[in-house]
Amino acid sequence: MTATVIAGRGIVTPQGVVLDLETAGVGHRGLARLIDMLLVGAGLFAIAGLGGLLGSSNGSTLALVLSLLLGFGWFFGYPVVSETFFRGRTIGKMVLGLRVVTLEAGPIGFREAFIRSLFQIIDILASFGSVALLTGMFTNRSQRLGDFAAGTFVIIDPRIVTHVPAVPFTPPMGTEEIVAAMDVSKLRPEQERLIRSFLLRVGDLSGAARIDLGHRLAASTSQFLGHDQQYGLPPEPYLVAVMAARQLREGGLAQLAIQ
Repeated sequence: MTATVIAGRGIVTPQGVVLDLETAGVGHRGLARLIDMLLVGAGLFAIAGLGGLLGSSNGSTLALVLSLLLGFGWFFGYPVVSETFFRGRTIGKMVLGLRVVTLEAGPIGFREAFIRSLFQIIDILASFGSVALLTGMFTNRSQRLGDFAAGTFVIIDPRIVTHVPAVPFTPPMGTEEIVAAMDVSKLRPEQERLIRSFLLRVGDLSGAARIDLGHRLAASTSQFLGHDQQYGLPPEPYLVAVMAARQLREGGLAQLAIQ
């Protein structure tokens, strides 16, 4: 039994328990896409103008080939570079407050960005984007074909959604030294929010779903943060330790709870 993602609701377990991540719908994604396409179009227009200048001096064939190469590179490379270096965001997504994440709410890398950009060509060529619109409207994660291939979906950035009440996480017994030395500086807000929500809702999960989701969250978190073998901790204590380390690093609630 695994968790699924319902558009507009977040990650939902088989028991209907919602974990706090708000999935971006087709409307938000469409507006972000429109902004990005305007930027891409402006770039292509500039490249075409450059090609015209080169054609007048160096021959039309060479200028045409160069323009096509630059145009394809800009069209294909813009989302790859943006989503890789801005951790799942293009300019359009920044304006709309959206972010692309993995199915475990982790940040995407070059591989995922490359696959998503490659499939955008298919989305556009297939009935001028109607396939992308339909898959976005009628899939649980509001995904397009590139999201399915890359294992990603788009969320509303947790840093701009409604404030979540603070909850202290104390280090599990015997992990105080581990927590004090644990490096959690790379932990992303969307990962932190998902871990927090899971830990607060474990009592609402069946045993199988709790074990499955806990293992997946702990594995993806430890891999991303570079924590070797989760410091030898079981999944749930490890996740609690991560949250406690995060709050201690911020000088926040964990220290207050210990006192």
